[in-house]
Amino acid sequence: MVVLSSKRALANWIVSVIAGLGSVAFAQQDPSRLTESATSTSPLPTLREGAALDQLGLEEENAFAPPTMGDDDIGQQLILKETPRDRWFRAYADTFAFWTTNAANVSAGEQEDWYWGGRLGAGYQPRLTNRLFADIDLGQQFVRYDKFDALDFENLEASASLIYIEPKLASTLFFLGVQYQRITSDTFGDELYNSYSLRAGAQKVFLLNRRNSIHLSLMADWDLDTDVDQLYRDEYLADVAWRYKLMRDLSVGLSYRATWLDYREVDRQDWLHLAGVSISYQPRPWLEVYLAGSYALNRSNIEVFGYETSTVGLGLGVKLKF
Repeated sequence: MVVLSSKRALANWIVSVIAGLGSVAFAQQDPSRLTESATSTSPLPTLREGAALDQLGLEEENAFAPPTMGDDDIGQQLILKETPRDRWFRAYADTFAFWTTNAANVSAGEQEDWYWGGRLGAGYQPRLTNRLFADIDLGQQFVRYDKFDALDFENLEASASLIYIEPKLASTLFFLGVQYQRITSDTFGDELYNSYSLRAGAQKVFLLNRRNSIHLSLMADWDLDTDVDQLYRDEYLADVAWRYKLMRDLSVGLSYRATWLDYREVDRQDWLHLAGVSISYQPRPWLEVYLAGSYALNRSNIEVFGYETSTVGLGLGVKLKF
């Protein structure tokens, strides 16, 4: 009954999207991928953050020494700090407003629109051993569109993972965990999609000098259970992001993410490319204001699922650790 109810809600939602946008092209909308436009608002995509990253020893907050005339002889000097105290709990909230050229991510009949949204969440990341951490996270996101409110949705995500930092591999961070995702339409009660998945990946931050850093991430996401059979899939992604600090509290970033999506129950494979640029201002360690833009290109072996879209907008985020 849960599966039938979910499929009925999905069918009703597709009908409402078609009616609201006036084009059969929007029938291809996939509710499990509604969050693609919303996640593109992140100025620098990071798969895992929190207490574990503070233990890497070369976090960006570890400032390089100011330049001196003797740098050519002794090289750049890194100011070493005491290991920060453990802060296992985190809370975060953000809000954003973006303009998009293709609100429904479709191959034909593109319509531009404004959307805005927010997110609330909390996490717990205790240390289990010297290099091993547990990570539990719960977050709720909502997105609202200006003209096409048929696309409004909410996204609930809950995850539990293990995180390990390997010093022999330049303190690379590895993680393995499970995630639950529930997507609803507008009222938090009309279910469109539920899934459980297994995730594994690795992340590394390279500090090139006091201004430049590179973030590398790899991740695989395998569906364990999904209540809409046609949406069963496996995802494999890689992203790279470069950050340049103009000042201590002002930075610019460039990012690129490639995702391969392989659907199990239907003959469909997609390549999703996402490129982004951002400028971020952090007047306080816990507060960030950013302006960001992105370009997404999706290519599929089923032509109707191919699309491209651009977004630009701004956001405000708060992250607390305690």
